[in-house]
Amino acid sequence: MKHENIEQQITDYIKLFPSYEKILNFFKQISIEQNKYIEDINIVSPEIKKSLRDIHIKEGFPLIDKQDFFIDINSSIDLFDSLCNISRNANEKLRINVQYIEDAISINALNLREIMRNFYDDLFIEKIAGEFDIDLPVFKFLIYESIKPSLILNVERISKENEIKNWHKGYCPVCGSMPDISKLDKDGRRFLRCSFCNFIWQSERLKCPFCENTDNKKLHYFYAEDHEAYRVDLCDNCNQYIKTVDSRKINYDPFLPVDDIVTIHLDILAQEKGYKRPTASLWGL
Repeated sequence: MKHENIEQQITDYIKLFPSYEKILNFFKQISIEQNKYIEDINIVSPEIKKSLRDIHIKEGFPLIDKQDFFIDINSSIDLFDSLCNISRNANEKLRINVQYIEDAISINALNLREIMRNFYDDLFIEKIAGEFDIDLPVFKFLIYESIKPSLILNVERISKENEIKNWHKGYCPVCGSMPDISKLDKDGRRFLRCSFCNFIWQSERLKCPFCENTDNKKLHYFYAEDHEAYRVDLCDNCNQYIKTVDSRKINYDPFLPVDDIVTIHLDILAQEKGYKRPTASLWGL
């Protein structure tokens, strides 16, 4: 993620996709707030020995596990509080759940420090959400967006210190998570973006990233009627899909987090056709 021009990029997208103005403005507020914290975060990224890195890449293992990411706890807690303030004005669902969270914090029943330390533990997060009647997708959204600046800095450092080549798996070479969106660059090469740490890696073009199916009779796609740069790649082998941005058909640089938002209607169409998205959409709130 480039920290400097996000606000302008989102503003440009709003002009292109006015029907998504409300959710894009919300995303812009979130991004601006995250950028206030990102420059002051101190990251000690996981040390990965070259010999271990080479073995992991060769054998198809990610470099680290999710719990190995260094998270600036204090910064994440402060950002969580700021994001709650932003979210309460976004819609009624968010307002109600932010109130539940703040009520639990006010009586010292909800420990944010413990939550940030256990960000990777889905069962733990589900348990906490259930105890306080907090909507799980909302809770996960607020936690994830609070630790995201730390994740981004981790990945920037890991990718700088570790050259990742010849990775042909559909899951992330850094943390092992599945991709949430892909793009074709100007030369037609395919890249996948990790749904968790946001790392982007080159992938085989005619291959399902989820089940590794390469049978072209079971791989097909459909375009957005109003914008052929956006398509949905479908796999009949596993009945899953991933959205793709074709950079050759647009005159601006794709900004994948936003591209995922302005194509929510394609998620709906794909799911109506009976296909599943393996990764959760954080913006279906």
